[in-house]
Amino acid sequence: METLLTDTGRWDCHTHIYGPWKSYPLSDNAVYRPQEAPMTELLEMHRKLGISHGVLVQAACYRTDHAALLDAISSTEGRYKGIALLDGSESDSHLEALHHGGVRGVRFNFMGHLADGQNLNELKARADRVGALGWHVLVHGKLPQILPILDSWRGLRTKLVIDHMARPDPSVDADRDGLVALRKYLDNEHRWIKLSGVDRMMGGSSESWRRALPQVRDLLRAAPERAIWGSDWPHPNIQGDVPNDADLLAFIEELCGDTQSVDAVLTHNPARLYR
Repeated sequence: METLLTDTGRWDCHTHIYGPWKSYPLSDNAVYRPQEAPMTELLEMHRKLGISHGVLVQAACYRTDHAALLDAISSTEGRYKGIALLDGSESDSHLEALHHGGVRGVRFNFMGHLADGQNLNELKARADRVGALGWHVLVHGKLPQILPILDSWRGLRTKLVIDHMARPDPSVDADRDGLVALRKYLDNEHRWIKLSGVDRMMGGSSESWRRALPQVRDLLRAAPERAIWGSDWPHPNIQGDVPNDADLLAFIEELCGDTQSVDAVLTHNPARLYR
């Protein structure tokens, strides 16, 4: 692995890696089959953008095989952390090994077929369990799926990060109302928001993203000390054009508006959450 970029303190809190296939092949029953996107390519992208810390979110196509993720993290001298996928059967020693390997959270996915068969009570018990390790829970789904979970888990003490802003569509009345409700849930000190996925909301054009600035700024104002950002590189399963990562970073800097806010979202907030 190449030498890491000089420490800028900036974080990209949502990335995935795939492969290299010769070392980390997918199983025959993988839920999707992306293009190869190894850690070396992610590090190169981060060097170009001046990012020295990152978070690798376990890809669903690898299920609970974390070999690629753990090996990638081990090469980064502690600057990169991981988010795991768990099935609930893990022993305490298994979780401790993941923690030692740099994992700091678990992702619960409520999107499409990935949500099939999920039991909220079981997931809450899993969230309580990983919270004892200092991990957080990353919840991924659309507003109609996420809001009831936030309501039923009001008493959860484990930190909970809302992935991709709960995938709102600002052109839909119900989602505009849902964003108002989401802001209220961010009053809870254990709730964090990831200001990522604007390209999935608005399409691949950076010009179209500007239409979402008011809604995303409202989310930032609701939790300025608990907002983080991620690029979602290499943008798996995206519909339409793949966004430019430099444009995504420029969008979040414009959104924040001032140096203090930029530093909070890109540096100080993620450093608190992941360290």
